[in-house]
Amino acid sequence: MFFDKKQKSYYDMYANGGDEMEKPIEKALDECLFFSVKKLDRMLNKLADEAFRRTGLAPTYGFILLILKEKDGIPQKDIAQMLYSAPSTIARFVEKLEYKGYVKTVSEGRLSLVYLTEQGRQFAKEVDGSWEELHQSYKAVLGNEASKELAQTMNDATDKLQKK
Repeated sequence: MFFDKKQKSYYDMYANGGDEMEKPIEKALDECLFFSVKKLDRMLNKLADEAFRRTGLAPTYGFILLILKEKDGIPQKDIAQMLYSAPSTIARFVEKLEYKGYVKTVSEGRLSLVYLTEQGRQFAKEVDGSWEELHQSYKAVLGNEASKELAQTMNDATDKLQKK
């Protein structure tokens, strides 16, 4: 049998925390790192969408432009790694940015290098403003230091989980 009825479920083991009295689901969810990160992700997505609304692009498009502003002519796969996205996803984003005239792609062997166009370089200045607005919106609530510490804690956790 796959599941022994005598064996406690993950929820029961987690929720009990060694106690006989089980925690309510709300408390178990609040103590779950996965759930907490997803909850924060949804809140930050709302702030990012609001900050980037004036650009007419979703935040990920803006992040690609900001990457290219600093590292123009990099392979799409490098952009994908920096944004923790699948290369095929980034290819679709780049295709739309190319259609809008903000980037151009140049094939060099097996690599597809992405460059900002002059129009993209100018537009990236507007994206900079949205990036700053996003930072200010969460710093206004969390505080500058707490925002830095939270970002560092999450990056440290990501690094540890990647090495797992």
